[in-house]
Amino acid sequence: MDKKLVLIVDDEEDTVEYLSFILESLGLEVISSREGLPALKLAEERKPQLIILDVNLPDIDGGEVAYRLSQREETQNIPIIYLTGLITPEEKGDSLRTGKYFVLAKPVLKGELISLVSQILGETKS
Repeated sequence: MDKKLVLIVDDEEDTVEYLSFILESLGLEVISSREGLPALKLAEERKPQLIILDVNLPDIDGGEVAYRLSQREETQNIPIIYLTGLITPEEKGDSLRTGKYFVLAKPVLKGELISLVSQILGETKS
């Protein structure tokens, strides 16, 4: 069985490395992009099973990336976890999950990430 692929889109190198380490320890394959436009191309070419997307990117914002993905048949059903430092952990909850979109507050807690990714992708190697 092929490894499940996760695309991380974040301009902060430390965040990408941290998330990659956790996801790879779950047996997932990880690719990344520092900007939104290259991420769109990667998503279309590689068709990841999950995208972890920072809201604030240097070229186009995460909302625009998600919108463009939703307009393409080959990428419109990919679940997205938004990363944002604009909410506190106390502010998030069930209201921040709508359809295929989820939200995690930065800094991301390892347990929350593992739980959410497992929920979205189903069983992963622990």
